[in-house]
Order: sequence, then structure tokens, then C-alpha cells
Amino acid sequence: MSGPEPTPRQQGGGTGPGRASRPGGGTRRTRPWFGLAVREARGDVPLLVCLALLVAVLTGLSALVPTLVAARQDTALRQRIATAQQAAPLITLGAAVVPPAFGTNDPSQLLTTGLAVAGPRLAADAAPALARSLHYSRSEVDYVFGQLTDGPAAPDPQIASSVGAFSYVSDGPSHVRMVAGAYPAAATRSRAPTPFAVSQATARLLGLRVGQPVSVFYASDDGVATTRMVLSGIYLPRLTGDSFWNDHAALDRPQRYPLQTSGQDQVSFHALIGADGPLHLADDGVPLPTLSWQLRVTPDRAAVAQAAQLPHALAGYGNALRRGQCQIADGDIDVGTAAEPSCFAGDWPVLAFTWTDGLSPVLDSFGLERRQADAVQSFALASVGSVLLATVFVAVRLLLRRREAQLRLQRARGASAAGLVLLRSVVATPLVALAAAAGWVVGERLGETGTSGSPQPLWAFGSAAAAWLLLPLLTWGAVREPAPRRRRPRRGRGGRGAGFGAGASFGRREVLEGTALLLAVAGVVSLRQRGAAPTQGVDLSMSAVPVLVAVVGVLLLLRVYPLLLRLLAARARRGRGVLAFVGLARAGRDATATGLAMFVLVLTLGTAVFGGMVARTVADGVTTGAAWSTGGDAVVTSGGNPVPTALPASSPVRAVGEQSRSLTLTADRDGTTLSGAVLITVDAARLAVAEPGSPLARALLSKASSAPLKRQDGSVEIPVLAGAALLAREPSGDLTAAAFTNTDRTHRVRLRPTAPLGTAPLQDPALGPLTSTLPPGTPLLVADIAAERFLAPQAAGGSAVLLYGHGSAALRSAGSTALGALAEVRLRADVLAAARNDGLVSELRRIYALSTVLTVGFGLLAVALELVLTARERGRTSSYLRTLGLGSRQAAALQLLQLLPFACAAAVGGVLLGVAEPRLLGPALNLRQFTGGPAQPALHTDYRLTAALGLGLALLVLGAAVLETLVSRWRRLGAVLRLGEI
Repeated sequence: MSGPEPTPRQQGGGTGPGRASRPGGGTRRTRPWFGLAVREARGDVPLLVCLALLVAVLTGLSALVPTLVAARQDTALRQRIATAQQAAPLITLGAAVVPPAFGTNDPSQLLTTGLAVAGPRLAADAAPALARSLHYSRSEVDYVFGQLTDGPAAPDPQIASSVGAFSYVSDGPSHVRMVAGAYPAAATRSRAPTPFAVSQATARLLGLRVGQPVSVFYASDDGVATTRMVLSGIYLPRLTGDSFWNDHAALDRPQRYPLQTSGQDQVSFHALIGADGPLHLADDGVPLPTLSWQLRVTPDRAAVAQAAQLPHALAGYGNALRRGQCQIADGDIDVGTAAEPSCFAGDWPVLAFTWTDGLSPVLDSFGLERRQADAVQSFALASVGSVLLATVFVAVRLLLRRREAQLRLQRARGASAAGLVLLRSVVATPLVALAAAAGWVVGERLGETGTSGSPQPLWAFGSAAAAWLLLPLLTWGAVREPAPRRRRPRRGRGGRGAGFGAGASFGRREVLEGTALLLAVAGVVSLRQRGAAPTQGVDLSMSAVPVLVAVVGVLLLLRVYPLLLRLLAARARRGRGVLAFVGLARAGRDATATGLAMFVLVLTLGTAVFGGMVARTVADGVTTGAAWSTGGDAVVTSGGNPVPTALPASSPVRAVGEQSRSLTLTADRDGTTLSGAVLITVDAARLAVAEPGSPLARALLSKASSAPLKRQDGSVEIPVLAGAALLAREPSGDLTAAAFTNTDRTHRVRLRPTAPLGTAPLQDPALGPLTSTLPPGTPLLVADIAAERFLAPQAAGGSAVLLYGHGSAALRSAGSTALGALAEVRLRADVLAAARNDGLVSELRRIYALSTVLTVGFGLLAVALELVLTARERGRTSSYLRTLGLGSRQAAALQLLQLLPFACAAAVGGVLLGVAEPRLLGPALNLRQFTGGPAQPALHTDYRLTAALGLGLALLVLGAAVLETLVSRWRRLGAVLRLGEI
């Protein structure tokens, strides 16, 4: 693999660049610098092209990668906002109407018409960064609950009374399907009763029919009022795919609550009125309503860049509303306590505007995930840059090795070291500049425009400058005069007498190794203590620390690897054959010289294994997170504590019900009140059948399966599993008194912890649908479903039914049967597909796939160049043995023996590095941000990728051995003898 030696004519002469000696003394200029540069470059075209290619890749990646990464992050943020808005509106404005009453005879001046006009104005009041993304969606007029006084008797005698809340919703007609009667008419100005519409469930529960008149009684601090109303229609929900029924589920579902005084139940329901309904109710003196507007958020294409400006815009939105709609400046008066109304919704006077911000939590959550994604990607990008620069280093070394004889001759004839360095720089500078410019242009063309990211010229300039600087620095090291070695004085008789230079060299190596080790240890400790990335963008710590760990690993290999080779060579020396001894001895002698190639291979393999582990861990963790989100094959959830409808016996789907409610506990021992606790009841028997290996079902059936016990004081004692946070606040466990009354109204419920809620039951996917939304550290209790008949329902609670079966249609149908048509049904397959297609997750996979391809490709190029660089030494050994009669097959075996130990050491080091680094980084590598689930996902190595990389390395070594053998066969005996003499 080594080329022929340059002839004296090719080596050239002269005492320096551009000068030649003449017989009479002195020098004369023979050709200009440009000619010398062209002459110098002729023999190095392949390596100079290789150098230009590497520089072009470095600058191209600096222009391309930031825009591609930003485009994926923009898409991911838009996906998150769209998904959040399907569940609930992100921006809701509210205001209360103030006296005087707002009756009018002009239908065009209806309050509801003014709301539609005011909506876009309210959106436009925001700061420009926010206003361009806000769009008016719907408006509402909501009244407080009123008592139905003369309605029909409810079919269930247990129902004693009912209260109703009436609302006008601007897009209500498009979200209901009338099954009887008609939607409340609009723009009528008669003294007839106000028309309203209710859901079919409400009509059945209260015994209402179309045309039924009712009276609604209101009591307030200002007095009492009664209004006449008539049922104009009965509707069923029309599912349109937006967030309407998530936000207005009460319009379909009436709620029953126990009356503690009479022992009967009261029904609360919500109903719809028409556009002129507020005029009728105002004429009857009904308490004034509250107004609300829902605004839809549609971010720009550069969503991430826009999101960086939104926190300030959201924080100032309240003041912007005051300036725009209240006609007052900040700090003039407090509109919340003003005696006269100062704000207007359209033309209607209102109190100060209030608003809810559901956008900031979405942005904060995405920001955490984005920071972690940037940190995890930093190592991949740093590895690519390191391998590329190492490849440039090897290419420059090979270029200088090819010109080594010529450089020695030029120095011998009087050329200065600075002049030779300048000449080499003149040769490379135009090529590097052109390659850098070409790479930048191509990277810009391939990148996406209009995203939150932009090409990074500083990175491009820095990487190109670093690659260019390697040529003059290595040239200077090759042509400068070595410093004279000073001898160390002997320490006396029997002293070692080693030269000062050797001792100094050994000391410098130890200092460098110790410094690298200390830096790596300090970086690892700092990352583990710091945790997740604190800032966005490239994480310098995550970029540098893994590379430092790789350097330390290579240094350790270079210490251990030659010792093992010497031991093996000593063992082989006692054998009969000479090939094993010669090959191992030569490999051990060249171990230090191949340190750079070892670093490239170890870093390449380590990065690929690391990337494969990240991709595999995220893929497996997403599966676990989807199971945690749905509990079973699907889950249907609903607000409140409705009793699920049992599925038919013929249904192929199995259902497991569970409910959650907030409660306040009182400790028996000292009366301490513990608020904010959550009790979850689970059908343990059905869960054990559906999931035989469920830790939660096993714990409940073994520790809390006994039926509730009635005590002598009249209370009911329910066995529960208590979470660690609850037991930590009350270590004695005497927190059994509950502060609410059960459904038979005769006694209190007492909760008795029978066992702690261990880690395995707590992380059981069956609890995921209800506990995933709880704040961290929430005191948690879990009981069997048998406790439900002793617990009062809560509108603020939650219900879930876990579904186990096959077929999306069957699962959705079973979910609608269990908790109604408005309940949210989530299929595990859908959740898993959405998680896998998430912008941040797919971006992480792409970055590591790209980095793996680039590091492997250029790493192999660097190793190939290094093999070419060291081919002369291996060829010299082979030439000696061939002159002694070594056969062709034996020569091939010798070539393989010289390369095989190096490849094995690099493979072992790279795999160990890739496996160890994620565990060394610890909490700094927080992949749970991308997977969900109850805990950090377990790290999983991608063994197929690791095996493929090992196979590729074996093929590289085998190919190099075969190629060198073929080259040695083509050499004639004279060439072999000349090579052996060098």
C-alpha cells in the first residue's frame, strides 16, 4: 500500500522556496511562489481532495443540521399545541356583566352579537408575538344555577329536586343533533317563556318532554327572581373532533348528589338557550351572567422561535386587555374595585377581564423536553466533529509522510522551516476556502428556510479553521529542528543513566493522561450532580464529557493493550512457528503509533453503540409509556364519578373499572388534617383476570381484599394500600378518619392502611390513566372497588374503564357503552403511534442515525488512511521475511495477525464505551421526557447494531490484510529488497 519513493528530480532542490544555488555563490530566483505551490500540489492531489471533502462536510453540516433540527422541533411544538387544544381551550377570557340591564328591541344589538364582535378585538389586544397566533373560536354567556320549582316529577322517587345552569354557546347548534323538538329560537322579542334545550339523558332523568313549561327560581344577595322557561328541544351530542364536548361535558351529563338533610338526591344539569335568551332572562331580573371567549392558538411555522417570545407576551396580556378594552393606563385605577364600569365587551359594560392561561404549561413542558433533546444530541454532534477532525489529522499526517524525504532534502539544502510551513499553507489555503464555501452553499440549499433555526457561520468558520490549522502545525512539527537532548547526571553507581529526554517524555505522557482522567472524572461528577440540561441549545458539558471519557478509555487501552500483546508474544515465542510471534510482537510495537486510529475507532463505535442504545431505549420506553397512558389495550375516561355501564356478556372486550376522588383525611391519634389526598378504587378481581401478572391486583387481593367493616360507632372501615408520601406524613398509620359522609348518610368512612403501596403496584399500568395527571408527591390511597358504595360521588373526581380486547372498533364501541358517547377513548395503538411520530422523538432518532452513518463512514476513512500511513512498517517486516522464504499464504496470515489485535482492542473499547457512557451520565441523560411512564426507562443495548458494527470492523481489517498481501505479491524481488533496506 506504500507508493514508490520520489526520485531526486521529483524531490527538487534549492536552498529554499523559490530559490536555487548558482556556481558563483548566492542565489537566484527560479520561479515565483505560485509556481512552487502548483508544483508542490501536483503529487498531493488525492490527499488534498480528501482534505477539501472533509472541510466541505464540516461546513455543510454547520449550515444544514441547525435548520433540520429546528424544523422538526417546530413541527413537534405545533403538534403539542394542536393536541392540547383538542382536550381543552388554551386561552379563555372571562368578564362579568354589570348593571344596568341590557334589554333592547333591536336584534342586531343582542349581547351575543356583541360577543362575536368583541372576540377578535380581544385577541388583537395581545402583544404582536401572541396576537398573530390567537384566533377567536367561540363565546358564551353563562348563568348561575337556578332551582326548578314547578317542573314535572322525576321518574325516580329518590330525586327530590333539580337545579339547572343555562348557557348560550355561539357554536352550540353545530355540536348537537336534535332528536326531539328544535334548537332554541333566536332573535325573538316576545314575552313568551324563554326556550331552552337539554340532553336526552337529562330529559329522561327529570321526566321532561318537548313543550314542557318550568319555572326557575334564583336567589342572590340582591333579592330573588323567578323566570318562566319552556323546553324547546332535546339533543344528543354531535362529535366533530374538536374540544367542544371535552369542555362542555356537563351539557350532556346530569349529576346526582345526596342531600344530607333529607336523605334524597338532587340533580344538577346544564342546558342551552338561544341568542336572545339573555334578553328574556334580564327582563325577569335573573342575576347577571358571566361572559367568556375561547381563543384558539395557531403558532407560526417558526413555532419554537415564536414560543421564546410568548412568556413575556402572556405575562403582559392582562395589562394589554386593560389598555385596549378598559381605556385606562397601567396603574391608574384598580378596575376590579372601580365603582363605575370601566371595561367594555363590544358595547356592553363589564367588570375587569379575567383570563386563564393553558398555553404556558404546554410551552414549559415542551421546553423541558427540547432542552433534554438538545443535550442528548450534543454528544452525537460532538462525536461527528471529533471524528472528522481526527480524519483530517490523519490525512495531513499521510500527506506529510509522503513528502517526508523531500522535506528533509529541502531542509538540508537550506530551506527554512517557516518557509516550508508557509509554502504548505499557500498550497492548502485556496482549496480549503473553496471547499468551505462550497460546503456552506450546499448545506444552505439542502436546509429548510423559515424555521426557528438558522445556519451557524461561527461553527463553520471554526471547524474549517481548525482543519486548516492542522496542516501548518503538523508541518512545523515535521520540519523544525529537534531540540538537543540533555543527559541526566547519574545518581551514583548502579544508577539508571536514562537520558533526560526519555524521562521527560515519559513524564509528559503521565501528566497528559492524569489531566485527561481528572477532567473526565470532574465532568462526569458535574453532569450527574447537575442533572438535566439547564439551558437550550448545544450543551457544552454533554458535548465534551463523553469525548473526554472516550479519550480516557483510549489512553487506558494504550496502557493495557501493548502489555497483553507482549505477554501473548512471549507465549508464542516458545512455540514452533514464527508467524504468531512476529505478528504479535510487531502489533505490540506499533500499538502506541496507532493511538489516533484507536481513538477514532473507539469513539466511532462508542457513538454508534450509544446512539443505538438511546434509540432502542426510547423505542421500548415509548411502548411502556403508551401502556401507562392507557392501562390496557384501551381506556375510556370521564370526569366525575359516574357508575360505568356493564358490558354485555357476549362482548369480546373485558372491562376493569376504577375511580378516583380527592379527600381530606384526619388522623385519629392527634386530629392532624391531611388535605389533597387521592383515593383510587380498582376492580381488583377483574384486573387479575384481565392481567394475571398485575402487581396491583396481586397486592389488593392479598392485602386489601377484605370487605368494608361496619364498626360499633356506626362508621365503615375500608382497608386500603397507602402510598409512601402518605405514610411519611403519618408514620404511625393512624390516618383512618375521612372528613366526608358516605351515601347512606348514617356514619363516616374510615380508611385503614393495611400495607404500603410498593413500587411495583404503584408503577402498574392499571393506575396510569388516573395517576399520570396527579402532581408529584400526591398522597395516594388505593382500595378495592367494593368501597365505592360507601363513598359520595364527586364532580371533581375521575372515572376510567380499562378495556382489554382486539379491534379498534370493538374497543371504541365498548368504551362508549361503558361511560357514554362523550367519554374519551384512547387506544394503546393510537397513543403509541402518536408517540413514535412525535417531532422530538423522531428528531432524536434521525440525529443519531445521521451521526452513526457519518462517524462510521469517516471513522473507517480515518482508519484506512492510518493503515496506509503505517503500511510501510508492516511492509518492511514482510519484506525481511519474504527474502527468507516466507510464502504468500504465510504473508497474508502475518498481515492479518498485525491488524487483528488492533481491531479487537478497538471493538472491545468502543462497545464498552457505548455501554458505559449512558450509565456514567446518570440523571443528565433523562430519556423519560420522550417516553412518559412512571419511571426512567431501562437502558437497552441494540445488539443487532453492535454486531453489525463489529462485522464491519472485521471486514475492514480483513480487506486491509488482503489488499496489503496483494500489493506485496505484485512487488518484484528488487522492490522487496529495497523496502527491507529502508
